[in-house]
Amino acid sequence: MTVHMKNLLLSVFAVCIILLLFPNCGGESSKNCNLFEFSPENTVTTRMAAAATVLNPIVTRTGSDTYIVNQLFQTFALVEPQTMELVPILIKKMPVVRKVENGPFAGSLAYDFEIYDNAVWDNGSPITGHDLIFTIKTILHPTVETRLASYFPHLQDVEIDPGNPKKFTVYFSKYYMLALQSLCQTPICPAYNYDPEGQLTNIPLKDFINPERIKALLESNPALSAWATAFQSPRFANDKNAISGSGPYRLENYDVDQGCTLVKKQNWWGDRYVSENPYLGAFPAKLAYRFMKDDGAIENLMRSGGLDVIPEISPAKFIALKKDSCLAEKYDFKEQSTTTYGRLMLNHNNPKLADKRVRQAIAHAVDYDYLINTVFQGFSGRIVGPVNTSKPYYAGNIALYDYNIQKAKELLAAAGWTDSNGNGIADKTIDGQTIELDLSLLTAISPVSRDVAKSIATTARSAGINMNVIEKDLSVVRTLTVKGDYDVCSIAASMFPGLVDFYQTYHTSSIGTDNRFNYSSPKADALLESIRSEPDDTKRNMLFIRLQELLHDELPEIYLYEPQQRIIVSKRFNSVVSANRPGYYEQFFRLIK
Repeated sequence: MTVHMKNLLLSVFAVCIILLLFPNCGGESSKNCNLFEFSPENTVTTRMAAAATVLNPIVTRTGSDTYIVNQLFQTFALVEPQTMELVPILIKKMPVVRKVENGPFAGSLAYDFEIYDNAVWDNGSPITGHDLIFTIKTILHPTVETRLASYFPHLQDVEIDPGNPKKFTVYFSKYYMLALQSLCQTPICPAYNYDPEGQLTNIPLKDFINPERIKALLESNPALSAWATAFQSPRFANDKNAISGSGPYRLENYDVDQGCTLVKKQNWWGDRYVSENPYLGAFPAKLAYRFMKDDGAIENLMRSGGLDVIPEISPAKFIALKKDSCLAEKYDFKEQSTTTYGRLMLNHNNPKLADKRVRQAIAHAVDYDYLINTVFQGFSGRIVGPVNTSKPYYAGNIALYDYNIQKAKELLAAAGWTDSNGNGIADKTIDGQTIELDLSLLTAISPVSRDVAKSIATTARSAGINMNVIEKDLSVVRTLTVKGDYDVCSIAASMFPGLVDFYQTYHTSSIGTDNRFNYSSPKADALLESIRSEPDDTKRNMLFIRLQELLHDELPEIYLYEPQQRIIVSKRFNSVVSANRPGYYEQFFRLIK
C-alpha cells in the first residue's frame, strides 16, 4: 500500500470519527448553526404574546402593559426573583408596622418610609413623599378607571416629615393584610409631568379618601374631571414624549403591532447605589419587545438570532425547539413553576348559567387529562382554586371535578335542561319558549388557547352543551369580560407570589372591574372581608380554605390547571429567571463578553 493511500485512509478514518462524535458537523444542520449568530449589542429582545397598549402605570389593562411599565416606573419595593419576598429599591429599607401611641393618629397603624437621597425624576427634581400622595390621589380619583383603588382600605393619611420630604409616614385606621404590599407595589408617578397645572395638588388627600367629599368636589370643580380625562388619554398611554417615570429606562419608540423599545437613561440616579443595593441594577443598554403570536414566526426569528427571551411558547413547540442541537448551542430551555392558573370564566348574569348545577355540569364536561397531557405536554397539573399549590392556605383536600359526561348530563337534567328534540343540545322551556343551551366560548388568539377552547367545546357538546369558540386579541378579551359581554371565557389568570386579596376578584362590590364573573355571594363577601382584616396567619389560612371550598361549589370560574412555565433565554446573557410573572427580570441580564 502506497504512502499516499495510507494517508488517504487515515484522513477518511479521521473524518468518520469526527462525524461519529459530532453528527451535525458538515451537514445542512452545521451550515444553519454556523450562520446562526446573535447581534453583539447589549440589547435584550423579548417576545411578548400580546401587545402592550397602555403604558400609564395607574390604568394598565394587561400583563403586557405592566411588564413594560415596570421598567419605566418604580415602586418602593421589588419582588425578589428567587425568594419572592419584597426588597427595597426606591426606599432605603422595608418599613415595619408600628402602632401609634400618641397624637392625632393614636391607635392607628403606621409605616415609616425614607426614599434614597439622590433619587430624582427625569427633570432632576427629587422624588419625595409628595409624589406618593399625588399617586394615591390618582388612584382614588372616582373617574380614573383603575384596579388599584380597593387596595387602600382604611388609609387615613400620609404625613411628610417637615425637615425632609423624603421621609414620610403612612397611617391606616385598621389592619389590612396587604397594606405594606400595596404601598410598596404601587408605581410612583411624578406630579410635575402628569399634573403640571396642580389640579390635584391643593386638594388634601383626606378629601380623596372620603367618597362623599370627593364626589362633591367633582361636582363643584369641573377641572378635576377634565384632569382625569387628560390623564387617561392616549398621550399618556403610548407617547414617548409624555411618559416619564423614575425607572432606569425611557420609551424610545412604540408600535402597537410591532412592539416597542426602551433605552437606558444616561446618568440614571439608581446606578450610584448598585454596589449597596443590587436590585437597582439595570444592565442592558436597550430593552426591545416584539409582539408575536405565531410559533412559526417566533422560531424564524430565533434562528436568525433576533430573540433573547421567549416565554409562553406552546408546549409542543418548546419541546421541538429544545431537541434542535443548533438552538441548544445558543439558548437555554428552562422549565419552572409559575404563579398563574388556567380557568374558564363564567358570566353569572347569563340566565343559562344562573343555576350552579349548570356551571358544575360544565366543570364535569372538561377533559382535564387531555389538556394537561396533550395540549400542555405534561407541563401543568390540576388545581382546585385560585391559590398557588405551594401556599399553606391551598385547599388541597377538595375533591377535584372529574371528566364525567354522565354526571354532567345528570346535573343538567336536575336543573331542567334535557334534549327534548333529539338534536344533541340540552334545552329548557322558559316562559313558554324552548331555549337551547348554546353558549359562546371566548378565548385569546394563540395556539394553546385555541387548542384548549376546541377541546372544551368538543367535550361539552357530548354533554349537550353547545359552545361556539370565538377568538379575539387578548386586550379585546379583557374589555369584553369587564363589560360582561361574554358567556364563557377561557383565559389564564396571574397570582401575586405573596398574600393575595381576592376581594378585587370575587367581592360583589368589585363587579364591573376585576369581578368579571358578575359573581355575587353574601357568604363569599363575608369571607373576603374577614380574610383581608385577619392578622393571625393560622386563622386567615382557615378562612382562605373555606373561601376555596365555597368557590369550588359556586363556581364563578372553573379552575383547570396550574401550568409549568416554559421560557427560552439566550446564552449570550447571564439571565435572571423567576417563578414570578412574567418569568424573567430582563433589567438584570448581563451581556457575556
